[in-house]
Amino acid sequence: MSEYTKIKPDLDFVKGVMDAGGDTVNRCYQCATCSIVCPLSTEDSPFPRKEMLWAQWGLASKVSGDVDVWLCHQCGDCSAYCPRDAKPGDVLGAIRANAIKYYAEPKSLANLLSTSKGIISTVIASMVVVLFVALIWSFVTGESWPIPKGTVEYHKFLSVIPIDIIYLSLAGFVAWVSYKGVTRFWEDISKGAGLGESYTGTAPRPALGPLFKEYVVPAVKEILAHERFKKCGAAAERAQGHLWTLWAFIILFIVTNLAMFYADILGNLFPNSGFHSPLALYNPIKILGNIGAVMLIAGIWMLKSMREQKTEEGIFKSSAQDWNLIWLIFAVGVTGLAAEIFRLIGIRIIAYPTYWLHLGCVATLFLALPFTKFAHLLYRTTAYVFQRYAADVKAGEAGFGMELPGEPEEEH
Repeated sequence: MSEYTKIKPDLDFVKGVMDAGGDTVNRCYQCATCSIVCPLSTEDSPFPRKEMLWAQWGLASKVSGDVDVWLCHQCGDCSAYCPRDAKPGDVLGAIRANAIKYYAEPKSLANLLSTSKGIISTVIASMVVVLFVALIWSFVTGESWPIPKGTVEYHKFLSVIPIDIIYLSLAGFVAWVSYKGVTRFWEDISKGAGLGESYTGTAPRPALGPLFKEYVVPAVKEILAHERFKKCGAAAERAQGHLWTLWAFIILFIVTNLAMFYADILGNLFPNSGFHSPLALYNPIKILGNIGAVMLIAGIWMLKSMREQKTEEGIFKSSAQDWNLIWLIFAVGVTGLAAEIFRLIGIRIIAYPTYWLHLGCVATLFLALPFTKFAHLLYRTTAYVFQRYAADVKAGEAGFGMELPGEPEEEH
């Protein structure tokens, strides 16, 4: 009697993939054209052929432990050459969308932020929280409310102290959820790559020092240069929009922290020294911030235009999650720039509501990091790091960086 393996498909997984934009998965007949034409697929670990098969069979556990799902950049080459129009790139994009929901906790937030109505509701809820805190702060400071009198100074509406409390608390929550999701993801892809588990019961990983020096830093350098994006053929132009948007986020992150130090710390320590907001237009921090804002708007508009064009050409299909993130990022950039312009013009009746809307959009974008397609920043970066690490482990060149007290090193 021949041995066989009984497969029990996860029908909910298959349905989730199809609902998220991978409804063409069943057209695949395993010709391997996609793996051959993909510029990012390797001989040792070709994709997306195997992922298409696993998705058809409902092998959710196999897909969740497959790092190659995140090494795909959905450039559209596979879909452009697929003889069955199975659109492997869209299927892998749908798998990633489901994976983000799988690793995110609480699930209710992931479900809420996966829809446009949920995004809008979260923006409104964030604005309500900001307005409530602003009301309380107006009683503390004695400022007029809701629109302070005099010149437009946003710190009169919501000063640095309450704004820091709101956003630092939100950042802490997002950091914790992101850490938990990435940790679970590392465990799954370690098992999927056949690395097994260490004596601690967790997947092997290097010590913190080697992790950053040997794996994180090289991976981040590659991401910042967008080397893999530039290899894509059918949608090569998307690399420029992604690169502009990525660097805009980096610039704005730096500016936010510099402004926080400049205004929140120095401004409070030396109240009469000029270290307070709003910063002068010629201030280097302000100049850098404006450059970042323009890059963000331009970059996300490039991505929007590219997606519209490639969807029309049939290269790939943009899901609701794609558009939700694009419009949210666009709203953050436009409201931020508009708030500055209205402040400079001095139109109080428009400036403060625009700033209020901007704060709601920023809070929602913060919250979206581990729950929406924005989480590609987390999981794709982790996949880059893991790919390098797994190669060294299999070659016998990487240590786990973990030791048991009192045991000789050779027993590890």
